[in-house]
Amino acid sequence: MSDDVKCIIGLEIHAQMKTNSKIFCGCPVDNNAAPNTNVCETCLGYPGSKPRLNRKVFENGVKIAKALNCEVPKNVFFSRKSYFYPDMTKNFQITQYEIPVGLNGFLKIKWRGEELKIRIRRAHLEEDPGKLVHVGGDITTSKYTLVDYNRAGTPLIEIVTDPDFTHPEQVRDFLNKLRAILEHLNIYDSDMIMKADANISVKGGERVEVKNITGFASIIKALEYEYNRQRIMAKQGLFIKQQETRAYSEQTKTTKPLRVKESEADYGYIFEPDLSWQRMDDARLKSIYSRMNELPDERVERFTKEYKLSEDSATVLVYTDKALADFYEACAKTFKDYELLYNWLSTHLLKCLNYNNVSISKSKVSPELFLEFMKEIKSGCLSERLAKELVKELASTGKPIKQIMKSKNIKEFSDKDLMPIIKKIIEKNEKAVADYRMGNNNSINFLIGQVLRETNFQAGVENIRELIEKVIK
Repeated sequence: MSDDVKCIIGLEIHAQMKTNSKIFCGCPVDNNAAPNTNVCETCLGYPGSKPRLNRKVFENGVKIAKALNCEVPKNVFFSRKSYFYPDMTKNFQITQYEIPVGLNGFLKIKWRGEELKIRIRRAHLEEDPGKLVHVGGDITTSKYTLVDYNRAGTPLIEIVTDPDFTHPEQVRDFLNKLRAILEHLNIYDSDMIMKADANISVKGGERVEVKNITGFASIIKALEYEYNRQRIMAKQGLFIKQQETRAYSEQTKTTKPLRVKESEADYGYIFEPDLSWQRMDDARLKSIYSRMNELPDERVERFTKEYKLSEDSATVLVYTDKALADFYEACAKTFKDYELLYNWLSTHLLKCLNYNNVSISKSKVSPELFLEFMKEIKSGCLSERLAKELVKELASTGKPIKQIMKSKNIKEFSDKDLMPIIKKIIEKNEKAVADYRMGNNNSINFLIGQVLRETNFQAGVENIRELIEKVIK
């Protein structure tokens, strides 16, 4: 993507929170339930129904605000955002506007060798509206639309940035870091919904809001398309003259116009009279902060110290997927060759899982199974060449490595098994042994190759090397 025309991007990110029940009632949160089954008078907006604040959701919001370096106001309250749409039965959404749970924060990201500080204007809690199902097309082309109110009342955190992004790639890095933070706080996981409203403009034109983009990858694709569209227009002397709202189409990978952009005043925010103020004194904040999990940057730093990993390696583990970092730590408790463990986990196992489009948390490989696999490699009973083949079956079947080896008639070579073979090879290759003793280190590679052939390439190279050196010396 060319950077010849600079753009300005701001985000309004909506992430579903991991809770058992909704934000203002006791209905369960279940994305897989049959339509319109997890509903009650409150989340359907019946007259006379009263919301009740889910305390865990509120405390999660405070934790997010802290992780994003936000100020938490001393008094926090909820408001009503009025709009008329079929997915909102009350004709208003309970949200936060005037005094949200977090204000004036920031998040630092690294991009193209420099550190960028992305300002967080606000972080606020709100309820999700219902889900619209557009049958036979998208929002502009469907034959008709169905409504499922199961989602109504699902707790969301909305994070609003300042327009500090100048390239869609920066958004990718920011979202990746934000996702890792939410996962480490145990507030969000990768199976849950993340949406964004993205505001984007190029110099000389008004901003366009691309509304309700669902999913990490789609957010980036929508921004890349819209940036290219406006960039090409700008080169032709054409600019967006009036703020507008557009929709992103998953089918065409393009954006379509919806309407002229509304202003904040159009929503008619008023104080929510059925919910009390939340007083955030120092004692309450201290109690909530004391129950926060380790954050990603802290974990990266700990991995470099505790497991002697490079910062890049630790970053891969922590920011690729929290479950990957958890998996590594579970193995590292007993397997102390930390670098070897990292290489096989992040390179070979992860490559197999990605090929099959399976996350490590959903894979058939447990830390216990992977530990047994690593022990076979470390002991020299399994050569690197064979291990690279067998890790594929380990990833796809989740069977114990010894069972896989037995099914393929692969023999485990102990030191006791290898020693007679090594002595025979040394006796047959006196010149190579003499060359090695004279300082020709390449000679030992020849001897190792001879032993590997004798073992049908099933023994480990490093173990063979150690035993040869032991015999020669």
